[in-house]
Parts: sequence; C-alpha cells; structure tokens
Amino acid sequence: MAKKKSKKSLIFRLAFIAFSVYVVVSFVVMQLDIAKRKELLQAEQEKLQEQEYIKKEITSMLNSGENVEYLMKIAREKLGFVFPDEEVYIDFDRK
Repeated sequence: MAKKKSKKSLIFRLAFIAFSVYVVVSFVVMQLDIAKRKELLQAEQEKLQEQEYIKKEITSMLNSGENVEYLMKIAREKLGFVFPDEEVYIDFDRK
C-alpha cells in the first residue's frame, strides 16, 4: 500500500511540476509578445502623428490660398492624396 501511495504521490508531484513549468513558460511568452506589440503600436502611432501633421500643414496652406495648384500637385504626386469623390486609376504598364 505504501508503494501505491508513494507512486501516486510521485505522479501527482511530477504532473504538478510539469503544469507549473507550462504556466510559467506561457506567461513569459505572452509578456514578450505584449512587449513586441507595444513597440509596434508605438511605431504606428508615430507614423499616424506624422501623417496628421502633414495633413494639417497641407490643409493650412490650401486654406491660406498660397499657390493652390502647386500644393495640390505635390499632395498628389508625393503623398498620394486624392479628393474624397475622386476615382484613381493606376497604369501598371507605364515605364
């Protein structure tokens, strides 16, 4: 009887240790994933702020009336901006 109890106790301890190791490893992996995603989020937020700044600058220039055609050309060619109701066609065969 003592052997059966000791085997059951040993199996239970090994199972508990294995489960504990699994939980710890899972937790560490999740923390690393969270840190990586926070870095990606920060980078995307910086890109968004930059785009909002560019948009604000272009809007203020357009509203001031300074050389509207030139600003519209730059916004189209360099930044890829278009009017909301405008349809854009891309010619992939153009060299």
